[in-house]
Amino acid sequence: MKKLILAVLFVSFWITNSFSQEATFVTSVEGIKEYSLPNGLKILLIPDAAQSNVIVNIVYGVGSRHEGYGESGMAHLLEHMLFKRSSKFTDIKKTIADKGAQANGTTYYDRTNYYEVLPATDENLKWALDMESDRMVTSAILQSDLDTEFSVVRNEFEIGENNPEGVLNDRILSTAYLWHNYGKSTIGSKEDIERVPASRLKVFYQKYYQPNNATLIIGGKFDEKKTLSWIKEFFAPIPKSKTEIEKTYTVEPPQDGERFVELKRNGDLQYIGMAYHTPSYSDKEYAANNALISILTNNPSGILYKTLVESKLATNVYGYTLTLKDPAFSYFACTIDKGKDINTVQKAFLETMNSVPAMTFTEDDLKRAKNELLKQFENTYNKTLNLSVAMTEYIGAGDWRLFFIDRDNIEALTIADIQNAAKKYYLQSNRTWGRFIPEATSERTKVSDSKDIAALVNGYKGKVMEANTNTFEASVANIIKSTEEGKLKSGGKYALLEKPAKGNKIEARILLRMGDEKSLSQKSMIASLTANMLKLGTKTRSKKDINDQLDQYKINLSLGGSVDGLYVRISTDKTNLNNALNLVQDILRNPSFDVTEFEKLKLETKSGLESNRNEPQAVANQELTKLTALYPKTHPYYSESIDESLATLDKITIEDLKNFYASCYGGSNSISSFVGGIDKDLIKKFLSSTFDNWNPKIAYKRIPTQYFDVKSNDKTIQINDKTNATLFGKINLNIGKKNPDYPALEMANELLGGGAFLSSRIPQRLRETEGLSYGAGSYLQANTIDPTSEWGVYAFYNPTMKDKLSTALNEEIQKAISKGFTKEEFDSSLKSWLQNRQTMLGTDEFIVRELRENMDLGQTFKDYEDFETKVKNLDVQKVNTALVKYFDPKKLVIVQAGDFVKK
Repeated sequence: MKKLILAVLFVSFWITNSFSQEATFVTSVEGIKEYSLPNGLKILLIPDAAQSNVIVNIVYGVGSRHEGYGESGMAHLLEHMLFKRSSKFTDIKKTIADKGAQANGTTYYDRTNYYEVLPATDENLKWALDMESDRMVTSAILQSDLDTEFSVVRNEFEIGENNPEGVLNDRILSTAYLWHNYGKSTIGSKEDIERVPASRLKVFYQKYYQPNNATLIIGGKFDEKKTLSWIKEFFAPIPKSKTEIEKTYTVEPPQDGERFVELKRNGDLQYIGMAYHTPSYSDKEYAANNALISILTNNPSGILYKTLVESKLATNVYGYTLTLKDPAFSYFACTIDKGKDINTVQKAFLETMNSVPAMTFTEDDLKRAKNELLKQFENTYNKTLNLSVAMTEYIGAGDWRLFFIDRDNIEALTIADIQNAAKKYYLQSNRTWGRFIPEATSERTKVSDSKDIAALVNGYKGKVMEANTNTFEASVANIIKSTEEGKLKSGGKYALLEKPAKGNKIEARILLRMGDEKSLSQKSMIASLTANMLKLGTKTRSKKDINDQLDQYKINLSLGGSVDGLYVRISTDKTNLNNALNLVQDILRNPSFDVTEFEKLKLETKSGLESNRNEPQAVANQELTKLTALYPKTHPYYSESIDESLATLDKITIEDLKNFYASCYGGSNSISSFVGGIDKDLIKKFLSSTFDNWNPKIAYKRIPTQYFDVKSNDKTIQINDKTNATLFGKINLNIGKKNPDYPALEMANELLGGGAFLSSRIPQRLRETEGLSYGAGSYLQANTIDPTSEWGVYAFYNPTMKDKLSTALNEEIQKAISKGFTKEEFDSSLKSWLQNRQTMLGTDEFIVRELRENMDLGQTFKDYEDFETKVKNLDVQKVNTALVKYFDPKKLVIVQAGDFVKK
């Protein structure tokens, strides 16, 4: 009887304990549900039936704001270490790569996050939950791992040090903040990164990586009931931290005078930046300040744009504020040509900002700013994978519901709110830009403390949303079955794929092929400038009108041009599709080619070219192209040097662009693809009215690419005062995608340096094993029609490691050629490669681009599937044979650029 009683008590305890671990529903806002576990873990579910992928994103309430003395950069360094090993997963990067997941980790002031995107299967979701729960509390944090990883992080720090504009931003913020950690760069101090022991890093990890300091986000396609049960299975057994995670309490005092900092180092452009202390994200005045920034910097209506860019004092100007938990900052900056007098620009910039508190604003100003900010909200909210990652910032700022509350605040904005923000925060005494100026009396700005967020979001329900239950099978067969292809009277081609998408979002791509080898000779710069001019005004719309309508109708539109044609990228939704198509038609058919906008564009282009003179990546890439792509100067594919490009730019007139447009632009070789919540009849009408009866004077004839038999070369370029160096290499290959050997060549590159998530040999050796490079790997770029390809390698590293890195890279290439890859390596890489391709089929951006490229190349999605079949039929011997046959070190050209003299 006693045994029976004990058994009953045990079963009763087990059942009670099991139920006590269940996830508890907390709240729901506009399709997002919050749950919590007894151990304090918060859970957000963001279902999207239209998705074919699932994302797992876990956010920890720790960032650089939480670092103490000697701990700068520790949160970011720890993020790197969590990709090493845990109790179940002895090589996390390899595990991620083997799954073919798109994954990353990021660290910022208030938070750290880790996410994985995979095709939506139960197996994939359980794997991601298992891995994230395991590394939450069982990551090893070994000194041996830290010994290699710290140099990788240091290399990332050095990459940032190469950018003078970014360094100036760091210096201004560190001067603006005396005590609060928002004044410290998240990547931290190089000295702290180099010296922190694993034991201290582990203490930091054990303090903040706890379920009661984390929010788990699941987005995309998943079964809610199953998902909650798996979350319980993997996360509920993790106990809540034994000690309370204390909140930070440092408050930045009101700034007591204008501050100034000056930076001097190698560079090609001049920059001015300035920061103001402004509200936190939870403060209602955040929306007003964000709208004010939009009004001041708007291109082309903003006062800063008119004062600095239209006057040609600067080549660009911008401003932003961040989504932060504590009282934050707003930052403004402009870029100035090296030949300009910076004092003149400085005077104009400062005087304009000094006048902000006394400025008056109009309803048009307010409407334009609200349209821009609300478009940003819609673009985030209607893309579930992006929203699931973006939630990281709102959680870091205090609560995910702040995202919707900020939207509500934007919608409720008045001119009075804007005026108040201008008067309150944009005082001269609240600015850091330059020299420190003491003064006897000065006005002070006190930024309000963070609000009681729990009270602010309590009971918040947001807007009523429509349920989206439609699904779409992301398979080649279904894409082919669901796609309508057609041909216009002019000869243009189109492909239309109607499929469910959150918010009825639509992705579209248009390509206009044009010209021939003779007509495009030495026209590369003209082709680029012509495309860039299209959005700067039409015969019926000014540049301001175009920009206002893009925001009003929530349209993202980009146009880029080269001798290969005009590339148009459109992102909109079904509600605004007609407005988007009308606008695109006007831009394509009725450009005004305004001479004033042209002169500003030339100045901006010149600035961009000159900024690359002493940038190691740009210099190395340009030199490598010169050594490997040996087209004559008259050929359209000839690559100009920076000096040649500047000379070409100087000679180009607005008439050159008008003539190029009149001669080469037309609809007879248009290729258009639309994917998402589309209206087929409306799109066909647009395509016909836009591209029919629009024929270029010069008929299109494809320009074949050429193979150049280039021998091995190793060149080093010295660039003074650059803390990071670049290595680029290339082998020209006389093979195209239709060659029977190409599938094996694809996998050879995948195994050697192109594999997912640093899994292949080159990044494993250069980054993971020896810690020489922040980023290293290889790529294979092949032509579908011509027998021309290139295999390339790259690495970013500390210049003092040049010889060691070069040796390691050469050893890995030679080892692969002489000994080949193993069957285990091939099998693992193939599985990852196939999984990644399946993931790509679940993104509308990939499908719409692939549809356009298929029509351009005379292919279909069946070719995509056939290529996979060819790869699946490979064995490791065929891959090794292709590697030896094509990757000839005697044809490898290497260029390295950086400061190799400074020690």
